[in-house]
Amino acid sequence: MSASLSGILMTFLVLGVLITIHELGHFLAAKSIKVPVRQFAIGFGPRLLGFQWGETECRLNVLPLGGYCAFADDMDGEQQVPPEQLLRSRPIWQRTWVISAGVLFNFVSAWFLLFGSNVGLGIPTNNQVVSIRRVLPDTPAQQSGLQAGDRLLQLAGESIQDFGAFRERLAQFKNKPVVITIDRAGQTRDLTATPTDKGTLGFSPSIRPERVPATGLGAIFAATNEQQHRYTTMLANALYQLFTQPSGMMDKTGGPVAIVAMGDQVYQDDPWLLLEFAVILSIELALINLLPLPALDGGHLVMLALEKVRGKPLPRAVEERILVTGFTLLLGLGVMLIIKDLFTVPEMYRQSAPPVSPSTPKP
Repeated sequence: MSASLSGILMTFLVLGVLITIHELGHFLAAKSIKVPVRQFAIGFGPRLLGFQWGETECRLNVLPLGGYCAFADDMDGEQQVPPEQLLRSRPIWQRTWVISAGVLFNFVSAWFLLFGSNVGLGIPTNNQVVSIRRVLPDTPAQQSGLQAGDRLLQLAGESIQDFGAFRERLAQFKNKPVVITIDRAGQTRDLTATPTDKGTLGFSPSIRPERVPATGLGAIFAATNEQQHRYTTMLANALYQLFTQPSGMMDKTGGPVAIVAMGDQVYQDDPWLLLEFAVILSIELALINLLPLPALDGGHLVMLALEKVRGKPLPRAVEERILVTGFTLLLGLGVMLIIKDLFTVPEMYRQSAPPVSPSTPKP
């Protein structure tokens, strides 16, 4: 599989919308308590495009590594601003509201994306739709006539409703011919393939949940809440393991280039799967921002908790030093991940592994 311009552009659009939603949360929360927002920015570094909207400069910056809202506290000349307009002069609960609103907006947007997909596409079941994404050359899959886009219906007369079960069943036919029933462009066909001595055929799968039409608003709400909880738990556990099992952390972590490449592969596989990808990115963006690291929303919340315990805020100079150090480290990590992605993404396209479904070896 090679990169596609449409898939890359759609993924950039998804990322831009999710980052904008996050910063919009901060913006609207600040406006709700009458704290002026001086800058509303997507990206970091020098300004690429921008316009003035009332008191707020809206800008698109060069480095697409996130975004920010800048208040009078963050700008030069803050001494000219009435003290009551400074965010740091507000009660702790108001500052907590402004800082946490971005995360809240990402969780809410993920919920609405899930709700919309359940209404429009149907509610996902526990069964899986397994299709061929890519047939590897000189393999039993190619020799049997399997093609990209084929949907696997049966293996040796047994219905295929779960990729894991299919893989286990396939392993029982090592070096033995087996009939595979497929759907190709609406027509059912039987093909005979002989798995290798490892019980594999040699193709990359595309796996998505089977969906059934929605039956009633209650069922849609229940399914949406269950999906939101499942995705959040899965991604939180992945983050937890990333920090508690740090060996090979860089190998497990992808940067912006890898995210765009994954989104492109998802879009090429099935454009509708980009909705699921957007849900995952939105929840992951919320969870990452909750990490108690300087320059992230979680780091700001930790400093507010310390202020509550101490009865007074940290010295301004100390707080600025912490935030600048944290931002510099995060920016450096982002650059490192981009460099790493430039070496790993080409291999990702060559393997064409399913990026949204749980990772599985090629059957």
